Amino acid sequence: MATQPRTAASSQSQPPQPRRRPPGWARVVLALVAFAAAGSSPLLADIIPPLRDALASDDLVPVLSARTVLSLIPLVFYLLFTAVLTRCADHRPLRAAGLTLNRRAASAFLAGTGLAVLITVCLAVVFYALGIGGAPGLKRPDLTAGGAPVWLVLVFILSRCYVLQGTGEEALMRGYLLQSLSDRPGRAVWISTLAFTSLHLISQGGQQNVADHVFYLATPFGFALAAAYLSLVMRSVWAGVGIHGGLHLGNAIVQMVGLEASGPIVWIVTGVVFSGVGLVIASRISKQRWAEIAAHGPYSPPIDR
Repeated sequence: MATQPRTAASSQSQPPQPRRRPPGWARVVLALVAFAAAGSSPLLADIIPPLRDALASDDLVPVLSARTVLSLIPLVFYLLFTAVLTRCADHRPLRAAGLTLNRRAASAFLAGTGLAVLITVCLAVVFYALGIGGAPGLKRPDLTAGGAPVWLVLVFILSRCYVLQGTGEEALMRGYLLQSLSDRPGRAVWISTLAFTSLHLISQGGQQNVADHVFYLATPFGFALAAAYLSLVMRSVWAGVGIHGGLHLGNAIVQMVGLEASGPIVWIVTGVVFSGVGLVIASRISKQRWAEIAAHGPYSPPIDR
């Protein structure tokens, strides 16, 4: 009888065993499947009569309004999948995905946006000066010709840049996948970047043939690499959101002033420049920071030394 309490006490003193996660390759596959599912979710507009009718309108105002609302659908799915995978596949709190809203998040978001817009606009000016990259395959609607109010056009553009794509895609790829593999952070950066890039094989950005679809991958690869490294440096996935959305915002600005360019040279050069910026950012990450990421994840608060 005397041994029973000691046995119970000793079992209680043992630390709980951590719950096993799926292997790394399975977590990558889960992220890719979730990304594809969320990216396809705007098709749900076909079964929502008000959205379906507004999108079919000849009036630009309801069309822009419906598209703005429609951009919320994939965002909800991206964030939902990020939360489910972080909690259920990784058994980690949602804050591990780096989506916390605080002063650091605001600084990271503005830094990423400013950097991406600056790169995109400067490259557009260079391409225009050199006569590179006319965009015959792109047919963009003129948002200013249909009588839509300026505020609605601006809201639509920002929703396309940050709500439809930037926030949700970064939450899943740089929020979930990057932190999920962060026990080996250098490898995690490249896996998350390549996984994200591979999904753009079916993107439609002016490609004319199979080779164009391959060359087009240079741009998402480059800005994804920069987004990952800046997120690690600034301890917030909002830096990646800024890079991602800032690229689209820069492209929108370039389009509005008539400097839009496309084609293999443009995609490759853009990818190389963003990749170079990402590698420069990576060179500023100390060995201590890499070790901290491996031990505590990329988005943990700074450790007091």
